[in-house]
Amino acid sequence: MGQIIVSGNLKGGTGKTTIAVNLACALRGHGHGVALLDVDPQGTACDWARRGELPLRAEATPPSGLPGRARWLQRAVELRGTTDIVLLDMPPSSTPVLAAALMVADLLLIPITPSAVDVPPTAEVLRLVREAREARRDGRPAALLVPNRVDPKAHYDDATREAFACLRERWAPSINLHPEHGSAFARGVWIGDHAPGADAAREMFALALAVEERLGLPSSNPKITQDETDLAKATAPA
Repeated sequence: MGQIIVSGNLKGGTGKTTIAVNLACALRGHGHGVALLDVDPQGTACDWARRGELPLRAEATPPSGLPGRARWLQRAVELRGTTDIVLLDMPPSSTPVLAAALMVADLLLIPITPSAVDVPPTAEVLRLVREAREARRDGRPAALLVPNRVDPKAHYDDATREAFACLRERWAPSINLHPEHGSAFARGVWIGDHAPGADAAREMFALALAVEERLGLPSSNPKITQDETDLAKATAPA
């Protein structure tokens, strides 16, 4: 049986779709069968796929009705039986929908930008994660905080750093601020095809390695570099 990965935060603008689409493609490049479900009514992931050629298909399953009866939830469970990984791009600002997803998810990725404004909604997401773990009693979902759109040259003040220190969950390697991500979306391709070998692509492959490690998934990609492995082991908050 496959595993379900959810990319979501209750705050918009954290880059969850960029993470979802590129991670899905990176995991596909690591040899996994991946299904990408666009649960966000804005449909950005599906729009991305329609613009060009991704190495996988994005399927639109926006939430409707009660979360427990929603077609997107049923579809995710169905696909789990036919592929290695089902990756859901969630809508922002919908606590009931995210809470429903956590009851079936194996891993929640929580993109968060280096701003103290992102901390309160992210803390609320982590509260939902704890509630789901208590209800399920199987230790799932696992979670990774994903620092996104990080400017490595910026100086983040002490107050911002202290705000992030309260988020008690495992950190993934950072995804830095790269203009190539916007260009990849415009072309309808993922970052690994748009800028192969660039830092933006290497960081996404490193995130894929971190996800595989978190879920205990083997990678069948013989081209994984030591640099990507080292990046995957770096776990520093923004």
